[in-house]
Amino acid sequence: MPCFGKPECSTPNWLILRGFFRGLRDSVAGFVLIFGYDAEVPEKPRSSPSQETNLAKRRAAQQVEKKKKQALQKELVLWRILRDPYVHVTAGSRYCIDCLACLCETKVTHRILQCCILNGAVFGLSVALFHYMLLPGLKQVLGLFLDEEAGPVWSLVLPTLTTIFNTLWVLPLFVLSRIINTIWFQDIADSAYRQRQGRPQLISSISKLVADILISIFVQFLFLIQASLMKLVPLVGVDLMLNGIHLCMLNALYAFEYRWFNMGWELYKRLSFIEENWPYFMGFGLPLAFITMYQSSMYSSGCLFALLFPVFIISANEADPVLNSNGCQMHLFSLVVGVSNRIIQTLVTRHPPPTPSKTPQPSPYRSTSFRPSRR
Repeated sequence: MPCFGKPECSTPNWLILRGFFRGLRDSVAGFVLIFGYDAEVPEKPRSSPSQETNLAKRRAAQQVEKKKKQALQKELVLWRILRDPYVHVTAGSRYCIDCLACLCETKVTHRILQCCILNGAVFGLSVALFHYMLLPGLKQVLGLFLDEEAGPVWSLVLPTLTTIFNTLWVLPLFVLSRIINTIWFQDIADSAYRQRQGRPQLISSISKLVADILISIFVQFLFLIQASLMKLVPLVGVDLMLNGIHLCMLNALYAFEYRWFNMGWELYKRLSFIEENWPYFMGFGLPLAFITMYQSSMYSSGCLFALLFPVFIISANEADPVLNSNGCQMHLFSLVVGVSNRIIQTLVTRHPPPTPSKTPQPSPYRSTSFRPSRR
């Protein structure tokens, strides 16, 4: 059982509630802040003298027109790549690395719109049409033709059609959308961070960067298992409360991790910051946890998560967390961090890295020019 706090905590209740409701407010603020991204910042009027020549004005107008043409051409390139990544620009030629660089600089709102189309219009709408239109319509048709035998036949047809649909359409699309969403979420977070915070400050060492990503994924996976085990607590209401607390903290970690990663924070610093300031992050993760934890299936929960999560990335990028300065730390991640460290240590000791083999050196007591004598 994870440790939920220190016994000597002396944080007033009003400070805990203040942090909680501040996090709740900041989490939903992204639905308003999203419309402010990618907006062109109006240039300040320059204090030019009244005797400015017509030539200078003409040059300024040409520069503005050139920028507009470049922006329009960039949008056209992005649209054509999204429609067909292998479309030809001219006969016998394809898009080059410059076009891929343009694709990486897509705007925040454009990526969010793509997430809405993929997760809402394609995935979510197809599942809704199957369950609420196709299946009821087919049941009505069977009732018209089979009358009394429609019930037993439908009890066999329904699980068969559901299994086929889930296997051939829902599962492949769910896996594909998770992969695409991962890439798009990273693009949204990076673009939003550059617009508001500046250039990202990543972890300096490549080996540390890769290790941090892999360990972070493993810790989050273990924490998700820990959250699921909270449902087994044999107390009515307490099991759901503990599971909800874990999901709130996990969703907050998901949203803020992009920002902290761009700030150069390592995994243990990110987890320690969440544990120390748990009232704010519990409130921040509450809306997304409440929406996703009561869904009937994993697919609908994942669809809603992918549809709403980009907005919470924006919220985390703009948020100013309330610090819990009086102590009262909630060690929810301590257990999974200890387990992950133990597993990694066991794997490293069982499979130590191979030592480089030394090249054989000639013996100092034998001359390399020695030749056996002939008899």
